[in-house]
Amino acid sequence: MAIIIEKLAANNRQVKHYRFGQSSVSIGRGYDNDIRLDDPYVGAEHAVIEQDAEGQIHIRDCQSLNGIHINGKVQQQARLAKDDVVVLGKTRLRVFDSAEQVEPALRLSVIESRLSFLSHWRFTFLLAFVYALALTYQTYLHTFVEFELGKMLPRLISELLILSVWPLLFGLLSRLQKQDARLASQYSILLLMVLIGMGLSLLNQWLKFNFAQFPAWNGVELVALGMLFFTLLWLTLLIAFHQPTYRRNRIALGCTFLLVACLMGWQEIKQADFSPRPPYQFVLLPGTYAIDDGVSTEEFVEGLASTYEKTATSRGKE
Repeated sequence: MAIIIEKLAANNRQVKHYRFGQSSVSIGRGYDNDIRLDDPYVGAEHAVIEQDAEGQIHIRDCQSLNGIHINGKVQQQARLAKDDVVVLGKTRLRVFDSAEQVEPALRLSVIESRLSFLSHWRFTFLLAFVYALALTYQTYLHTFVEFELGKMLPRLISELLILSVWPLLFGLLSRLQKQDARLASQYSILLLMVLIGMGLSLLNQWLKFNFAQFPAWNGVELVALGMLFFTLLWLTLLIAFHQPTYRRNRIALGCTFLLVACLMGWQEIKQADFSPRPPYQFVLLPGTYAIDDGVSTEEFVEGLASTYEKTATSRGKE
């Protein structure tokens, strides 16, 4: 048996590990202690940790000025369990016996090993270049005046800066959890998902361009957006944190359902009141995107007469 003492960060993550074979360990700011804490709120001889013959671990206050806080309560002496958090001054500790069992090992993800190519910055810069080309082409498709390539540079820079919030945020959270930030992988995953989203957006426009009356299209768009967001968040969590698969699935599914629910609610809020005039939406794309040649203006005007006649006939039957 041995006494294990872990120094904890503010979020109770381990930052330092001690192991003592003796049955008594002294803690304080004095140099003759077994563990010296460089904390001005800790006394020279602050506390003593002892282990009895049965393996139980006890802590005792040595008449210190600020005392001992165990799980938020001030105590002079107490028996410690593994999950107890001991605070001396502003230093957080966890104390337990070395015979305590550790949590089961997490299974390595096959997906993460297959995505190892995403960790190379060269691949990240390649994706950024492809994204710049795709954004330039997308802007060209939606420009109804003369397109100026020189004006794209400020937009590209601003778009990349906005996109950087996602990987930098999760990189920071990873560092706070004492794990690698893996920014190259985070940027690669985000850019890859954004490119897939831009491709789906172009496919969406092409379908609306050729099949304007496609039923339940809004539902299909929400499902596609939800699947894309779920994949992005799931892969981001896989790269950023060490956590069980079931927890990652719950977080990704919960956030995805929340996003889809917010989008559906927003669509209901912005939906216009009833109007006798039917809503009109147009999609402007080059003629090469059309499946057939369609009809000319003259043919469309000539067909209106028969449309009016059919409408009048149907009204007469009613």
